[in-house]
Amino acid sequence: FMTRLAQLSYLDAGPRLAAEFLNKNGIHLVIERHLPRTHLDGAAMAMPDGSPLIALTLRFDRLDNFWFTLFHELAHVALHLDQDGFEVFFDDLTKEGHDKCEREADSTAQEALIPAQRWKASGLAQHASVEAVVELAKELQISPAIPAGRVRHERRDFTLLKHLVGQGKVRCLFQTSPG
Repeated sequence: FMTRLAQLSYLDAGPRLAAEFLNKNGIHLVIERHLPRTHLDGAAMAMPDGSPLIALTLRFDRLDNFWFTLFHELAHVALHLDQDGFEVFFDDLTKEGHDKCEREADSTAQEALIPAQRWKASGLAQHASVEAVVELAKELQISPAIPAGRVRHERRDFTLLKHLVGQGKVRCLFQTSPG
């Protein structure tokens, strides 16, 4: 399920198609405007009927951030919602997850987007070139924004691969025309 969802990232309208794919599989996805003076990226909760709801704020209007946040929240749905009393998760993904649930959601999202074995074999952790990022993305049939974002995150250098992360390419897919 998550592999098929990740492959939608390869398409220009991937985020919008992901919303449709999730909806058809009983998972509601809502996109909300970022709330000023907050650090909220996403949330996962159950609706009164028990169906899962994922909300994303698009605080960072980038493809890499959209896909990782979506998969992080999906991991909460799969692993944590309605278990051990957890009914809702609110996430600021700029902070390192210190509790078990956040670490599990990060790990699950990371593995679903780029399996650890493929990441290691790519060599991107040691040397990240545009060509290597694009090649891994092509092999996995995912957006180059995903491996580019992972390189930037792991190296804590957000100047790297800037033109590959899809800055400004998400919010416009969810805007509706007036009237």
